Amino acid sequence: MPDFRRILCNVLSLLGQWIIGATFLFSGFVKAADPLGMEHKLEAYCRAIGVDISLLGVNLVAGSAALDILVVLIALGEFLIGLYYVLGMHQRVVCHVGTYCMAFMTAVTVWVYWKNPVPDCGCFGDALTLTNGQTLLKNIVLLAIAVALAFGRKYMVRCISQSSEWVATTASFLYILGLSVYTLRHLPLIDFTGYGVGTDLRSALYGEYRTRYVYRRDGEERQFWDGDAMPDSTWTFVTATSEELVPPTIGDFSMTDASGYEVGEDILADSGYTFLLTLPDLYLADAGCSDQINDVCDFATDNGVAMCCATAMPESDRRQWSDRTGAAYPFVSASGETLKAMVRSNPGLMLIHDGRIVAKWGHHDMPDAEQLSMQALEAETRNAASWSLDRMYVLLTGIYIGLILLVILIDRLWAGNRYYQRLKRVRLYKGRASLLS
Repeated sequence: MPDFRRILCNVLSLLGQWIIGATFLFSGFVKAADPLGMEHKLEAYCRAIGVDISLLGVNLVAGSAALDILVVLIALGEFLIGLYYVLGMHQRVVCHVGTYCMAFMTAVTVWVYWKNPVPDCGCFGDALTLTNGQTLLKNIVLLAIAVALAFGRKYMVRCISQSSEWVATTASFLYILGLSVYTLRHLPLIDFTGYGVGTDLRSALYGEYRTRYVYRRDGEERQFWDGDAMPDSTWTFVTATSEELVPPTIGDFSMTDASGYEVGEDILADSGYTFLLTLPDLYLADAGCSDQINDVCDFATDNGVAMCCATAMPESDRRQWSDRTGAAYPFVSASGETLKAMVRSNPGLMLIHDGRIVAKWGHHDMPDAEQLSMQALEAETRNAASWSLDRMYVLLTGIYIGLILLVILIDRLWAGNRYYQRLKRVRLYKGRASLLS
């Protein structure tokens, strides 16, 4: 085969490696960054097909240890497959495993597209929502790439030598495992839901609009926008149209009390502070933090701060929870799916000020005595206005990426030096042979 044809095959193979590898990397990362979100999606699949989510006596429900382990293993597997594709590592194994995975996922998405049991497949969690049709098209393309790479494995480009593969694998394994375990114990460092810290819930729920007004005078028409100085009475109003500036990012913030009164609207309209405790499932809720929650309730009562507990469970379960924990806060009803998105914890706590989320806590990180003061709440409000990713997470991610790039650089320099030394020896040998002849 001419050299240019081989180079073309290598370039196309490398492009395919990066496309499918980046997809697996992103999918694995999203699952590690929000494992509980993936567990909720698996629950939704089980409910849609009518499968009992207990297997061999193991309770496979969101928040259970068995499902935690399963999602972490899936995240690890996808991330390592993506890494191996991108760097051209373990080519025979990754081509077979990648093809089988894509064949399985394509078959699943064909069924999902046909039956439509869930609105989206959840491949990328809440980080990137695709329709079932878009997901099917994506998987068909990735399956074609995986098959092409499997048959044309000899053209795959290796970006790192075999002797350095263990470093990249170990670093990636520890990075994803650490991220998954931390997120399961605390809250996601990256909030892919529409309820992240700093979110203005009113804008997120209703979107942002502006209105264009058209007035006419003496045959001349002029337009005005919200906030502009409106024309005087010599102008005649013609029409008004609304323009969407920012679409809604959440679909629900509805909560009702025992009488059916809508509480969610009051929380959004309240210019003060509100502690919102979320309890999606009282059976699986960690009651070990109930004393801290009761301390929050006492603080709220003493300082005139509103507090309520939103749950999707019936009245009988609420009474049992109150008996177990000594809860004195009022309960309101809300959608279980909404509560699972609000805080990735059961229970979880959210602090809202003037319609904006200013803080969130998981059941392992409930606020302590130092955080229960009006000064601390005001500090949380100031921090929320300039909220960004956790610095430690950014540092660890930077260290991981930097380590991978450093390993590749050192490996390529070492390989280049070996090639240069070998080329030198060949030239020296040829020079001696020519002298002897």
